[in-house]
Amino acid sequence: MRLSCLLACLALAAWPLSARAEHARIDLKLIHLDHPDSGAEGEAVTAHADREPPAGGRNERPLAKVKAGEPLALQFFLTNTYPHGVKRDVTVRYYVVREEKRGQKREPDRRAGTVTAGQFKMNFKPGCRVGSRVTFRIKEPGVYLLRVETLHTDSDHEHFSAIDVEVGKAPEPGGRAASR
Repeated sequence: MRLSCLLACLALAAWPLSARAEHARIDLKLIHLDHPDSGAEGEAVTAHADREPPAGGRNERPLAKVKAGEPLALQFFLTNTYPHGVKRDVTVRYYVVREEKRGQKREPDRRAGTVTAGQFKMNFKPGCRVGSRVTFRIKEPGVYLLRVETLHTDSDHEHFSAIDVEVGKAPEPGGRAASR
């Protein structure tokens, strides 16, 4: 009797966790390219999956500091961890967009200030993995948001991974770095 009561209590405690099962693992990197022609990688800043709601997620975003005009690459891998069938017509979107301040919760307006962006739609089987690597440069100093996100997962929440990018002035001609 005690054992069956204990098992029933454990099942009831675990039930809310299964109802909000996670469906994505996202590994995101912003990479400094030491030699843009060869793709040789320098320093990198990484972020992992977060979720909305709440707006802006639960975790503080890591900060990458770069110089204007530096060759950069965004790279991500998204793995479907939802084990209960196919997630159909899921959109995966990535973008780099100027934001007002570091860590802002409100999503910046992607119609203005977007440096690079893309998206694709696909069906995700359990364990399915997709990724992308995009090279780009940010020409203007300021604060930018790099974000990869899922849309239309038929869930009560969406997943994303994000990095704040602080862009300082480009080095002055002659090799001296400009002050920030």
